[in-house]
Amino acid sequence: MGAGEDMRILNVSALRAADIWLRRPARARAILAAQPTLDVPSLSLLAWLTLTVEQDEKHAESLARTALGHVGDSRFATAALTEVLLRRGEYDEAIEVIGAARHRFPAIRWYELTLADTLVEAGRITAAEDVLEEAAADPVLRRHALKRLSKLALDRGDHERARYFLEPLVALAPDYLVYASDYIVLGHLYIEAGEPDKARDTWHKGAEVYVRNSELRALLMRHFGEQGPSIAPRIARVDERRLGAKRIPVRTPMISFRTGITEVVDTATAMIRRPGDVIAFSESAAAAGQGRMLPLELVDPSLMAAVLCRFVGKIGPLSSPAGMQGAIMEVGRAKVALGAVAGAVGRLLGRRGWFYRVTGPATAMIDDVAACMPPHDHHLIFGPSEADALSEQLAAALRCGVAVVDANHRSGATIIGASREVDRNWLVTALADNPAGNEDEQTPVVIIRPLEKVTSQRA
Repeated sequence: MGAGEDMRILNVSALRAADIWLRRPARARAILAAQPTLDVPSLSLLAWLTLTVEQDEKHAESLARTALGHVGDSRFATAALTEVLLRRGEYDEAIEVIGAARHRFPAIRWYELTLADTLVEAGRITAAEDVLEEAAADPVLRRHALKRLSKLALDRGDHERARYFLEPLVALAPDYLVYASDYIVLGHLYIEAGEPDKARDTWHKGAEVYVRNSELRALLMRHFGEQGPSIAPRIARVDERRLGAKRIPVRTPMISFRTGITEVVDTATAMIRRPGDVIAFSESAAAAGQGRMLPLELVDPSLMAAVLCRFVGKIGPLSSPAGMQGAIMEVGRAKVALGAVAGAVGRLLGRRGWFYRVTGPATAMIDDVAACMPPHDHHLIFGPSEADALSEQLAAALRCGVAVVDANHRSGATIIGASREVDRNWLVTALADNPAGNEDEQTPVVIIRPLEKVTSQRA
């Protein structure tokens, strides 16, 4: 076999690995590791897969540094090396690596947020704010930058500066990344500044958007004696007495590949959970803890994604080119193309959801920037891997029934995976109104406890 034939086989193998790496990461890594030589993009991907699949930080770092030492698309190597460095607390070099990628790929604007978030993690708040203020002038990054800048100002008690950034954030449309808490805080800042009319208008607007938020209505009553808008939520609140169980949302730290899952959930629920409880765990948090989360600087929307995303509506993760590319990465081009045809036929017949019937639940679980809170708001989050096995693992560690759940205030709850003792149908009913919340509550865990058990404990 000649050198040309060897190179052709190498190129085909590398292309195959690049095509399947998300849905078959172990297979993609094996393909790449078997090649005698790799170009920079393939070596970078191998570094990423070595970290995320094999959990081998030392080898991943070596591969990433080799890739970064050559000219080529080394974005996956940047991500892998940065993650390794941050795990070790080596912030200076991590910031240098991101800065170099930012310089090498100036058209990829998402590196601004990655750099700013790393600077915040390193405690370099002033430097982070400088990056974010520049990013706020970019229409794509503006809401992400304003969100971070307002939080940083609030964290240090600079209310005037927080208001300066919150006002344009709340005024943006559509309203993703603007939560009920933003309306609440901005209203309080107006009250503090002696501008009650602006507070009233802000809280009214928030109550119209977030119809289930009782705090906004309570603020309107307390300060202005007004009930606020009365709009029925899409899904009625679950009656816990009729259900026979109490739902207890549990706040946790942000879950990521670096934090893992079991230890975070165990620590957060240790003083609350009891034998006989069922623990519902957010599928997005589960995926993030498994590393099934990809920063947008690593996503290259194809022409196919750019075209198809126009036909799925204006709302939802697949309505963006990056989100649709995530679907292509998750299930493959052929299935997405068939799904698009089915969706078009369904629309002609007045039927919805045919795209997802063909492409499967994996595409329905993709979350993009509109469904994630900082610092995950410039990532694609895919559905968790092997949700049943994850549930069994958590159940054994926590000594409770566990389910991985996809729930929201629009369509209710779906059980993605569960340990054997969980009654899935009952749990769907219990979580229909999404008691964990759909905003920035940071409560990816909900404990469901039978009421008779609650009553007996009180007695």
